[in-house]
Amino acid sequence: MTKLHLASVIALAAASTTASAWYALPPYAVAPAMTPEQQLEVVEQQKAMMEQQAKAFEQAMEAQRQFAEQQADYFKPFAQNPETLGFPGHPYGAAPAFPEMPPMPELGQYPAFPEMPEMPEFGQYPEMPKAPEFGKAPELPAAVQKRIEEMDAYRAQAKQRMEEKRAAFKQMSEQRRAMHPAPRFDRAPAADSSKG
Repeated sequence: MTKLHLASVIALAAASTTASAWYALPPYAVAPAMTPEQQLEVVEQQKAMMEQQAKAFEQAMEAQRQFAEQQADYFKPFAQNPETLGFPGHPYGAAPAFPEMPPMPELGQYPAFPEMPEMPEFGQYPEMPKAPEFGKAPELPAAVQKRIEEMDAYRAQAKQRMEEKRAAFKQMSEQRRAMHPAPRFDRAPAADSSKG
């Protein structure tokens, strides 16, 4: 066997061993199971942690109770304030009592539903109002007629004011033209159209 063949065999063996080691084994080491002593230690640790949490919760509740008592002591003088005599024992007064609910009716004593109106018999429907004749529209109510007259009077006044403004503007324009006449170019040389 030549050296080339020997080197190829060694390289193939190394590659296959590496691949087998990489893909055949699990990616992590399996942790060994805990012994009974270790399990008891874990249980004791959990119990100690729970007791510590319960103690911390009790301390927090005690601190909250002390704070509430301090707040109550702070607000006690407000009850003796002459301006707050109507609020004994509470700085903001006692909450009003809720109104009493009406007693529930007994079974069978509920109010009856309203009765439906009777249907009219056939041919007894109410008659429709008669349509006005051609050219005889019904008269307008007095309030509507009054409003129409007010609007007509307002239109007449607005038209009169508009005409007065138009006349004043026309007179002002004529006065401005008389005071400042536009320049005239009567003597300007005329252009010779034959040379164009």
